[in-house]
Amino acid sequence: MASPSQTDRQQSPRALLSLGLLSLLAGWSLLTTGCGALPLAPEPDPGATTFADGELWVTEEVSLEDLHAACGSALETLRYTDLVSDREADRGQWRAKTASGSPVGIRLIARGPRRTELRIRVGRRGNETRSHLVLEQIRRSL
Repeated sequence: MASPSQTDRQQSPRALLSLGLLSLLAGWSLLTTGCGALPLAPEPDPGATTFADGELWVTEEVSLEDLHAACGSALETLRYTDLVSDREADRGQWRAKTASGSPVGIRLIARGPRRTELRIRVGRRGNETRSHLVLEQIRRSL
């Protein structure tokens, strides 16, 4: 027969595993039900860029109309081809192709009268360096 101290040592890892799983399930439950909602990240500073999921994101302190026009000018300056534009009251987009045939997508979302979110993707999976090149040309065109 095992002594009480041996039994305690054998159950201890099992108890810790059970406690860990219970904690994990409780945390997952809070996250998926909304009861333990995580605080939202603060809105990025205007002009600060983020590259995520193949897109370069930036918020510019300029109207949607002005930024949309600057995008068209930038794409022409970069000599991209097959330019297609679409614009609504609160959003717009541009599609084009680089000289090598890579797709270029630009999306604009109005976040206020003089604040517009800009998302740039160059290539199917995204190319950060080329996206920054497009952004720099857009800024020069403003």
